[in-house]
Amino acid sequence: MNIVNKIALGTMSVMLVASFTQAQSLEDARRAVNAEQFQKAKSLFSNLVQAQSTPENYFYYGDLYLQLNMPDSAKTVFQKGIAADDKGKYTLNQIGLGTVNLFEKNEPAAQANFAKATEDMRKKDFLEYIYIGKAYTYAASRDLTKAFEWFEKAKENGEKDAELHIAMGNAYKAQNKNSEAVAEYQRAMNLKDNLLGVEVNIGEIWTQAFNFELAETNLKAVVAKDANYGPAYRALAENYYRWTSAAPTRRAEFLTKAKENYSKYLDLTDRSAESRYRYLIFLLNAGDYAGLEKTATEFINSSDFKKDYILARRFRGYAAIENNNTAVGIDALTKFVGEIDKSRIIADDYLYLGKAYQADKQDSLAIINYVKGYELDTTNNEVLVNIAKTYFSAKKYDLAAKYYDKLTKLPKASFVDWFYLGYSNYFHYAALVNKPSADPTEIKNTLLAADSAFTYVAEKAKNADAYLYLARVEYYLDPVTENDKVKAAFDKFVEITLAKETLTDANKRNLSEAYSSLGAYYIKTDKVKSKDYFEKALALSPDNQQIKDALAALKASK
Repeated sequence: MNIVNKIALGTMSVMLVASFTQAQSLEDARRAVNAEQFQKAKSLFSNLVQAQSTPENYFYYGDLYLQLNMPDSAKTVFQKGIAADDKGKYTLNQIGLGTVNLFEKNEPAAQANFAKATEDMRKKDFLEYIYIGKAYTYAASRDLTKAFEWFEKAKENGEKDAELHIAMGNAYKAQNKNSEAVAEYQRAMNLKDNLLGVEVNIGEIWTQAFNFELAETNLKAVVAKDANYGPAYRALAENYYRWTSAAPTRRAEFLTKAKENYSKYLDLTDRSAESRYRYLIFLLNAGDYAGLEKTATEFINSSDFKKDYILARRFRGYAAIENNNTAVGIDALTKFVGEIDKSRIIADDYLYLGKAYQADKQDSLAIINYVKGYELDTTNNEVLVNIAKTYFSAKKYDLAAKYYDKLTKLPKASFVDWFYLGYSNYFHYAALVNKPSADPTEIKNTLLAADSAFTYVAEKAKNADAYLYLARVEYYLDPVTENDKVKAAFDKFVEITLAKETLTDANKRNLSEAYSSLGAYYIKTDKVKSKDYFEKALALSPDNQQIKDALAALKASK
């Protein structure tokens, strides 16, 4: 080989090494993440950590898995990043582990990792604070109050860092504080050029605010800057899907545009497992349950499906239940709950199972799942309502009353909640009095609880049924004919019922009961009134022998 060829080959070798290094740069991998080319990003990171096993490369690799909601994979990568840090100076992998702890609902472990990551920070440092704040912004670990506490710490030295303002904008966006989010995004764009992801986020904010035209304009502007930027097409698809609800006459047009744009998004992300998986989330958010069930089923049955995408089973279960395919939904969600790490189960998983079992008339299993859901999220009022309703329909009135009592203590408790609290206690009383061993104190307390609830609804809502049941409860509390409280409640019931334009058969039966009670009330003190009320009662219930006997007794006493 002559010297020229040797030089040429040597030069080529240097060029190849340089080309490889450039292709495998951290910036390239992070750019792929930003473009939601997750499969490509995984491949770049995998090659990168093999060629350059720096703690920084491992951290951003692990951070990708956090964004994909794959905490187990993230944990493995962060641990490798810590092992690769010979000097122990790069602390972001420690924060990554803390974030995984938050996904696992292990706050003490997270705090320990965060404390370790920040103990040797220099006065000018702030990046650690940004990533601890971000740790509280993921859906699986969300606590935005804490996130902002850390962001405020970062602002002291990081006010001119675009990443901080992007993180704050994302947190405000999650809170639906659109003005604050846009302001932070604008600050970031003033500090750094070409933030296409931020521009997409702003477009998504306009979609959230139902300003679909402005969202479309913003997102098309991103496409004009870079026709290969996939997230812009995804956001356009989501915008068109939501637009259909505001413009039903253009539904077919917008659905076509949504599918076209999502297809472009899938093409630009290589139709990878990650983008297909994200499509499931899109269909869920769009409320396209028919499409979601079909697509999730196909994905689960494909070679792309693996443990990392186990949430696809959740989506399939939700969709099947929404589509009234109860058996499929129960099977999918039962498998999901059985396979997923317990820390990743959310209240909605049990809520959907509860709904499915209730639809299948398996009330006991429905209640078990509703209660599990409520225990996971005591702020989930829908779960609370379903527990109470299911116990009531199962005639477990004492337990129904327990949960309706919880509902009435909420700030936005409805009159229906209050009425059913009274109703549950009323029927629980009926069950108790038929028990030979019933505790008299429990019986009375149950009646008093019903009395209190019915009184609230009667007086606040001027509700006829509440007055009807209040009258009955007052009689059970003091079963005498001349009961002033019973009379007052029946008087109001009659007044409200007679004001109705038409009377149902149930109205007539209840009026007959009220008139009979009022007739009995006056039987000793005003026989004319008594007779008048009994005659009104008989007109509504002509076959009622007790009313006939009362009238006969009145005539005989003259």
